[in-house]
Amino acid sequence: MDCLLDAFGPVPLEGGSRAEIMSFAIRWVAGKIGEPGVGDAFAGVFSDAVSDPELREILSSRFQDPYRIMLQDVLGEPEHVVLFYIDVIVGTLLHRLGMTGEPMVDADVDALVELVLPAFR
Repeated sequence: MDCLLDAFGPVPLEGGSRAEIMSFAIRWVAGKIGEPGVGDAFAGVFSDAVSDPELREILSSRFQDPYRIMLQDVLGEPEHVVLFYIDVIVGTLLHRLGMTGEPMVDADVDALVELVLPAFR
């Protein structure tokens, strides 16, 4: 878990509008998951957490919560909305990695951004 936290680090959010910030965040997390070994480690921890409540708590509190809180503050959205978008975005990226063994290609990341952005315009 510590290695995963180190690999991701803080999100360097960029952009002026909510749509620009969300677009940057999606591309940033896609890039991180696409880094050699990072997506594999994330998927492994995530998979183990399914049957391990203590690991789920660590994953939630130490990994997801800092990003969630930051996005809530920047986007002005309630927790349940931000959590839903995290599920949609990260879930999609990890599903692709798990199904193909490869991170999502840029054109598909672009399509994911375009799918999510209308909610932030």
